[in-house]
Amino acid sequence: MNAENDDRNKEIIHWACEQLEFLGYTIKNSLPEKILNTPWSYVIRFETTDGYIYLKHTPEQLGLEAAIIQLLRDQFYASVPTVIAHNTGLNCFLMEDAGQPLRTILKQQFNTELLCKAVEQFTSLQLATADHTDVFLDIGVPDWRLDKLPDLYKELFLQQDLLIEDGLSEIEISELTALFPKVSHLCKTLSDYSIKQTIVQPDFNDNNTLIDDVSQAITTIDLGEIAISHPFFSLLNCLQQIKKHYGFTEKDSTYLQVLDACLKNYMSFHSKQHLIDAFRLAEVVWPVYGMLAQHRLMVACGKEKIISFQPGRLGASMKEFIVVCKTIDVS
Repeated sequence: MNAENDDRNKEIIHWACEQLEFLGYTIKNSLPEKILNTPWSYVIRFETTDGYIYLKHTPEQLGLEAAIIQLLRDQFYASVPTVIAHNTGLNCFLMEDAGQPLRTILKQQFNTELLCKAVEQFTSLQLATADHTDVFLDIGVPDWRLDKLPDLYKELFLQQDLLIEDGLSEIEISELTALFPKVSHLCKTLSDYSIKQTIVQPDFNDNNTLIDDVSQAITTIDLGEIAISHPFFSLLNCLQQIKKHYGFTEKDSTYLQVLDACLKNYMSFHSKQHLIDAFRLAEVVWPVYGMLAQHRLMVACGKEKIISFQPGRLGASMKEFIVVCKTIDVS
């Protein structure tokens, strides 16, 4: 498998070098720098006389990223990476540098205003795309809207061997199967809040947000795993990440400011209390979305690769949901 990956990497690097030369770039170093190498994403960086250029490769079933980026840029004028070349056969693309991760900046000196600005920019994009979800579905973005989630949830438990292999017991699988009516009820109740469903970046956070050193432009990256679902799932992930990486609690003023930023653009359509209530309910449903996202990675990358790389990813989402349903009254 490693030899296969090495051959693939050589092929996409060769393609990238040819493309850069064709586009007029001069590569300064003969060996590109490896930035990321996971089962779902291989990223390297070329230093050129015109700045850094990034090459990204994904498995075929996650190969929509360049098309998603182009759609967001062309139709919605979104602040997303600039793709300069795309190879659909090799499932890879080249993009311009857009700055350093916001997390790098925040680790040096936490800037609540900058983080809130990034969150508000992302929610503006979610609202802009909410009435145009068909254009994303047409190119193959998954439809995980609330009315689809219960049946998608049920389908997961037809793969009992996979779930056991990823750390679930038969008792836990039975518990989760028995929660199907509750999942249907939760999704229907959340839908009744009438918050428009739209693009959901499952890993929207400060590390997937880039800041240009000169212009301070904010760019959202890592867009290949977008689905159409409830917008608060992206925002919940963002809040979870700032708790994890900066030690904030839900009572801290900084956390509350970021939560307000998550809701700010939606307050043109709903009261704050309405949104808070919906947000808390979305937090209960969120692990169901997480299950689908983890299963998608397993299908795209191969379960063996995911389980050996990070065992228990899917099982963890499922166990979390069991705990949530036991500790919170969701009747």
